[in-house]
Amino acid sequence: MFSKFRVCATLTLAIATVVSASAADLSVTKAWFRALPSDLPAGGYFSLHNAGGEPAVLVAADSPVCGMVMIHQSVQSSGVSRMNDVPSVTVPAGGTVDFAPGSYHLMCTNPGAAMTPGRRVPVTFVFADHRKIEAVFAVKNAAGK
Repeated sequence: MFSKFRVCATLTLAIATVVSASAADLSVTKAWFRALPSDLPAGGYFSLHNAGGEPAVLVAADSPVCGMVMIHQSVQSSGVSRMNDVPSVTVPAGGTVDFAPGSYHLMCTNPGAAMTPGRRVPVTFVFADHRKIEAVFAVKNAAGK
């Protein structure tokens, strides 16, 4: 009897863990790309919210309209601004991380023809625990309109 109880408790805990790690706990809002002239990279901005009980670690992003999508962070050092490629961004349990100009952002290199103001483009986010979520980004001009 004790072993049956223990097995049921273990299964219940495993199911609860899976539920708490659901992709439904993650949401993307205010998503947009800043399209620049010619073949210049496009910056992607959004808010990533984690309603789950555990931190979520964003490790990659991908879009069919980009040659490559990288996660960057703009930093100021001695009055000089630069962008650093970052391997991951942790969104705390119940928290939000804003990807905005001058902060974290996506960098879309070799943007395709779909990266035109007024269009909408898909982005897939990949997390360290292999969850994936999809978001649609509005494409705006260099002024953000």
